[in-house]
Amino acid sequence: MGTKNSKDGGGKNQSGAAPWQPDPAGVRAVLANARQEAEQNPFANPILLAACELDRHGVASAVSRATVSDTVQELTADAFSARAGRLRAYLGEVDVSKNLAIIGGIIERLTHDEAGEVKEFKTFAAEIERVLYGFVLTAHPTFTLTDDLQADLVALATNQNQSGQPLDEAAIQALRSRVRSAAHKPDDPMTLAREHDKASLALDHWHEAAHLLLTEIGRKAAGIYPDDWHKLRPKLISIATWVGYDLDGRSDIGWSTSLERRMASASKALSRYRAAIAQLLPKAQAKPSLAATIGLVDAKLALAQRSFASEQAALIAYAQNPDEQEDALAALNRELVAQENERLCDAKDLRAMIDAALVEAEGTDCLQPLWVLACLVGINGLADARTHVRINAMQLHNAVRKAVGMDHAPDDAAHRQTYVRKIAELIENVEPESIHLGSVAHERATAKRVFGNIKLMLRYIDGSEPIRFLIAECDTAFTLLSSLYFAKMFGVEKQVDLSPLFETRTALERGAAILADALNEPVFRDYVRGRGRLCVQTGFSDAGRYLGQTAASNAIEQIRLKLCAHLQAIGLTDIDVLFFDTHGESIGRGSHPGGIADRFAYYDTIEARRRYRAAGLGLIEESSFQGGDGYLYFMNKAAALAVVTRVLEHIFTRPDAGADPFYEKLTYVDEFFAAVSSFNGEIIDDPCYAALLDLFGQNLGYRSGSRAVKRQFDGRGPIVGLQHPSQIRAIPHNSILQQLGILANTIGGIGFALNRDPETFYELYRESDRFRRLMAMVEHAFKYTDLTVVRAYIDIFDPGFWLLRANAVNGDAAEEMQAISRYLEESGVHAKLTRIMRRLMRDHMHLAAGLREHRRRTRDEGEQPIVIERQVRDAMHMLHSLRLALILSLFRRAVQIPDFSDRHDTTHDDAITHLMHLDVLPTVSLLKEVFPLIDLGSGSHDYGEVVSYASSKTQSYAQEHDTLFNPIAEDYETIRRIGAGLTHYIGSFG
Repeated sequence: MGTKNSKDGGGKNQSGAAPWQPDPAGVRAVLANARQEAEQNPFANPILLAACELDRHGVASAVSRATVSDTVQELTADAFSARAGRLRAYLGEVDVSKNLAIIGGIIERLTHDEAGEVKEFKTFAAEIERVLYGFVLTAHPTFTLTDDLQADLVALATNQNQSGQPLDEAAIQALRSRVRSAAHKPDDPMTLAREHDKASLALDHWHEAAHLLLTEIGRKAAGIYPDDWHKLRPKLISIATWVGYDLDGRSDIGWSTSLERRMASASKALSRYRAAIAQLLPKAQAKPSLAATIGLVDAKLALAQRSFASEQAALIAYAQNPDEQEDALAALNRELVAQENERLCDAKDLRAMIDAALVEAEGTDCLQPLWVLACLVGINGLADARTHVRINAMQLHNAVRKAVGMDHAPDDAAHRQTYVRKIAELIENVEPESIHLGSVAHERATAKRVFGNIKLMLRYIDGSEPIRFLIAECDTAFTLLSSLYFAKMFGVEKQVDLSPLFETRTALERGAAILADALNEPVFRDYVRGRGRLCVQTGFSDAGRYLGQTAASNAIEQIRLKLCAHLQAIGLTDIDVLFFDTHGESIGRGSHPGGIADRFAYYDTIEARRRYRAAGLGLIEESSFQGGDGYLYFMNKAAALAVVTRVLEHIFTRPDAGADPFYEKLTYVDEFFAAVSSFNGEIIDDPCYAALLDLFGQNLGYRSGSRAVKRQFDGRGPIVGLQHPSQIRAIPHNSILQQLGILANTIGGIGFALNRDPETFYELYRESDRFRRLMAMVEHAFKYTDLTVVRAYIDIFDPGFWLLRANAVNGDAAEEMQAISRYLEESGVHAKLTRIMRRLMRDHMHLAAGLREHRRRTRDEGEQPIVIERQVRDAMHMLHSLRLALILSLFRRAVQIPDFSDRHDTTHDDAITHLMHLDVLPTVSLLKEVFPLIDLGSGSHDYGEVVSYASSKTQSYAQEHDTLFNPIAEDYETIRRIGAGLTHYIGSFG
């Protein structure tokens, strides 16, 4: 640990050489020396050794702080550039003209049969006049970058700015310069309104890509079907959002906010349509009848926009003060009723007007752009994006409890069938209710309020576009039937797609059975036939942490395959089945690292597509693009078109890969993933795992979304530790693991499972496309898992570690370290951490051995070792070492805080414990209240004499602020900035 000094840090250079600096070269040298020392000592940890040396050098001193900050900034900027490069590779081709050529090639293939003959027009139209893939923008809390940095990241990846202009060398250099000076952190504060703005920007670029797609389809079709092409109304893709409509886990979005946001979406769409018309009008003047027809469309849109604007203002005012705005709400309702017959509230009316204009436009330059507009209206209706609302099963149960007489859980074996029969009877007999704004405002049950809001959206905004109703934690058929009951009660069952979300362990294991139970009820089967589709949502985030990511993916595919078989068995094959996969951009949330194509194939498997096609079932795919990470793909036109093009390549590619042994070795596959699931289930329920997650909680980074986060610690009162991972959501859970260097939710249990039958494992790994794609996730997580890093974080909570450090120094430093050791001894947390580390380490060792053996057996095929690039590894180790050094210093400052009375909201010991868990901001704020900084000259009075006594009221704690509180806060900010740099290298958040 070094020679004894009066302080453990800032030792003088005795050799006369240039003093050590905490710049990148200096930190790299310290890390290199630590690695050399660790090579000679198998019990030494190079990351922790480097951290201790950096701490000894005083990286948290006032002298070094600026240089450390610059070093972190440089490493973070390098990570940002590397992330841009990986994003470029992930997107595939990003050149707009080349992607349009690819789209043209796809359309060419769709218009010709296998013999090369042109297909009949109606055959081609049937293939493209339906939605085959849907994009869904969600508000998952992954907003870790400012708007400018998001734009810069995608600009670097695509070599194009948001305006669609290519970047020359000077622009690229200016961009890189901005990146090196920018704060790599989220916009603050991250509010729902800001998330709406970000989603709106992403939607703008998606619509640009959709416009380019439709234009290319029209161009190709016009050359092949010159007489009929303008009769086409292609769809292929759709866009939806739940930003502002997702009530699962949050209570800060009122009904009026959701309704106002839906109006805002409609107004944005009308603005987009009017902009297109504004470009058409000058061309249309050559034909007065066409100009008049287009002018009428614009006038109708303008009137609708004005109505929406005034209605939005009224709803915003109501949301700010509901008690005093009810008269205004009633007035708004009267206005809506009075205008109902005249207002534009159904996209069918707008489509009819544009179709009339198309007839007038034949033979003019307006035909093609007007046709594109007609297609866009056909895809989106009166909305910038389709609407997804979401609540959870408990909210449905609470709303229906009295009607059913439900005194037990809906899955209680002694009552389950009774409840199902009762709710089915209610569905058969329920009569639709009429409602107004006040009905929704006064409704206390969330489920009823949401269905009432849906009715209002359909009645007053757009009755032509269906609304998705998503049910989180849907573990029973009763829950799904309850949603149908309310849909019929509010008279919206013909316009709402009810969709269970299967993400819990129970739902993933019983998902197909839950759907079968619901379909066994004639009322639900009739509903599905009436809608012409069955919608299912599957989740990869929570599923990934409870079962393990690969086991979850397999379970989700099994739901698909079993549902297909069941629909065939009951003769319900004349419908579409829509799967909405809520996976994200992190492998912990189901995003495959291989690229966009692998991402799609990971959940929309070749085998599932083959079976649905063979059964004659239509298959529609949707997937989520989650928060800040997901919106990256739509930060400019080039990126958006690249993703759209990859989607089309996926849905129109029918690979004939032959039989995959993955689906033949069912016994092994079932047992393998059962073992993975069992391991992760045991880990998730282990209190020691909760202690690992609770080590720093979410305090290693910045808040990444608007959703209210229940903080584990708030700086006041005693620590209330995390009891179970279910107390935090999947994204924070995953981000904690990423920051600690162990992606346990993806690799966990694989080593344990493969060790049961290694030979079959190697056989499937070699011969199965599906198994290799699953294992590619594991390989990626394995590369970014570093047990040396994890142990370093764990070991700083070892009381013995601090005693050893204390023994190597003397004076104040020794006393501080002994005090830290006493605090950690009392917490007992280190014993829990080492126990869970041993469990994870044993599984990791089996996995490492298995991956090495697989590589050995396939070496002739050119396989490479499963490691990250040395430069990336070194940079990540430097960041971890710096962060640990800052934490070591923070611990020592924490125990220097003077004692204070227990009349405050916390005790002295609690404050220190909070700081050791990096709950810094609220704790420092409290300490500054306890030890105020007072300007003695402020408001002083002339008493006619000078005295030596200073009362406690005028006592200032400037020294504590200067030497403890402010440095702790500054170092904590650097700690969080380091978290941002690590996120760039990992490539996503959570």
